[in-house]
Amino acid sequence: MNQAPAADVHHTPTARGTVWKTLGFTLSHFFNDSYPSLYPALLPVLMVDMKFSVALAGLLSSIVALTTQLLQPVMGLWADRVGTRYFVVGGLLAGSVLTAGALAWAPSYAVFVALLLIAGLGNAAFHPHASALVGDLTKERKGFFMSLFMIGGNLGRAMAPIMVTTAYLWWGRHGLWVLALPGVVVALLAYRLLTPPPKPRPRSSQLLTRGLFPAIWGAGALLLVVALRNLASMAALTLIPIYWRHLHRPLTESALLLTVMFLTGAVGNMSGGALSDRLGAKPVMIGSALLTSATIWWFLSSRGWTTWLAIGVLGFALYSTGSVVMVFGQALFPQNKGMASGLTLGVGNTLGALAVGLIGLVASHWSIPAAFEATAVIVLASIPFVVPLKTPERI
Repeated sequence: MNQAPAADVHHTPTARGTVWKTLGFTLSHFFNDSYPSLYPALLPVLMVDMKFSVALAGLLSSIVALTTQLLQPVMGLWADRVGTRYFVVGGLLAGSVLTAGALAWAPSYAVFVALLLIAGLGNAAFHPHASALVGDLTKERKGFFMSLFMIGGNLGRAMAPIMVTTAYLWWGRHGLWVLALPGVVVALLAYRLLTPPPKPRPRSSQLLTRGLFPAIWGAGALLLVVALRNLASMAALTLIPIYWRHLHRPLTESALLLTVMFLTGAVGNMSGGALSDRLGAKPVMIGSALLTSATIWWFLSSRGWTTWLAIGVLGFALYSTGSVVMVFGQALFPQNKGMASGLTLGVGNTLGALAVGLIGLVASHWSIPAAFEATAVIVLASIPFVVPLKTPERI
């Protein structure tokens, strides 16, 4: 009888073990993704303290993406080759300590950006390796298990605005360093989760294979889809707190808006993953783009309780394709799943984040509603790039 390789045994536990291990990765993902999402809720405060404009606020997302997103393919390929647990554990430690330190003590915009860039290296190290390990846990229902992992990030982003505004109101800006503590604790738990450490990929799994360049060609359209969708999510994340302050509404209310958006985004992520298993990826991606664009217009014209309903629907639509594109990317590079995860999330999200700077310029030179309207139009541009995508045999 043929024996499974040791690496497969490590990454293919029983059904119950698969669920528990995925939940462990989900918890780590929760805290890892909460840290890059802390600063947007405090943008109105930080803009006053550090004296920077709306345009620079939009540019902040673009700059930070240079490490949090762009380096993910490199980190993913490195993680595939060497294995170990330090990409997940060390990434979470760096992101938590440096982000909290930047929020608490950065004296200027330049120093704040520099600290977030370094913290972003930790985020870049965590994502591709953790998502690749989740992708290896099961050969069936990958959409469901990946969406379970992705929901951790959604919930982490949902809690981040509440955590940071509560900490700010209780302890002031210099007390925000306490936000590093949960990340440190969970990093230690992740160390236990990854004992024994993941093994490296077999050396026979080469990057430069015959199928690499067709896969890269197919990945091009996927990256454009991810980029345009990430532009919409980052624009909403940046503009909503500033827009709410412009309307003279309290900081806590804008934080709750972001929380609602991320919570419904978590539901959308789970729903999108489950629907992709049944209907396929393309209908989910196209329907999500249409709903996102329509809901942005609805949000701008809404009043009272309908504003909260609109922001909830927007979050559902924005994040419903998170697990779908991740599984899609891993299907394009099955022998290098860490690199594939980094390529899908990293390069695609970086392209979108870089364009958020342009949305910030629109807000600065015209108006914040005009920036929202531009975002609503741009997200529709992802649909023509979804149509030619070659759907994997089973996603």
